[in-house]
Amino acid sequence: MQPNICAVIDETSSSLSSSLSSSSFSPSSSSVKVAISKTTTNKRKSMLTVNGYAFRMKAYNKAKTIKFWRCANRNCRALLHTNLNDEFVRFSGNMTNHSHLLNPAALEIRTLREKMRQ
Repeated sequence: MQPNICAVIDETSSSLSSSLSSSSFSPSSSSVKVAISKTTTNKRKSMLTVNGYAFRMKAYNKAKTIKFWRCANRNCRALLHTNLNDEFVRFSGNMTNHSHLLNPAALEIRTLREKMRQ
């Protein structure tokens, strides 16, 4: 079961020929392709899944035009910026690499739990 993809953004001027590594991603590479899907936490708050990693909403900027998202794993310091429509803007500073491995089983369980709630 794959979650519904909300936005796929290719930040390159040319087409993307190579795929990204599923273990980590870095904006310093010449091309970054980001697949974002929306989901919810167990407490029904919004959550984004970006390339298989879960992010929870952290805060807005002062102008309330950018959302800041933090990795759902508490020990991980990866940060993400999106606009108000949850479309990818950028990764924050040098905090782009996750300090943990991807857990596709957790995403599968979250998706199944959401379908059961509906």
